[in-house]
Amino acid sequence: MKVMDNSFLVALINQIYEMETKLGELSIDALDRNLRKLNNLIEEYGFVVRNPLGETYNETRTDYEANLVGIISKHMKITKVIKPIIYQKSNDGLQLLQKAIVIAEN
Repeated sequence: MKVMDNSFLVALINQIYEMETKLGELSIDALDRNLRKLNNLIEEYGFVVRNPLGETYNETRTDYEANLVGIISKHMKITKVIKPIIYQKSNDGLQLLQKAIVIAEN
């Protein structure tokens, strides 16, 4: 049996995030319970997944990479999250495993 490494778990978390996003767009609630259970398991194993959707875009943040749409201003919001921010808990706090990939616009 293979031991799971962080790259496998990050890929798994990204797939779960994509399923949540797609199901949310379709307004399908039938799998909500199952997705909550998966997210609870992810948290129990020391991972923190953050979705910055709706937050104000800040060019100084280092936990996401943004594609900017439209006229650049200080009032830009994150309107789409392609990949979430993923951290792993450790004795030293949180370690960034994956930067989010986002789209920001006015």
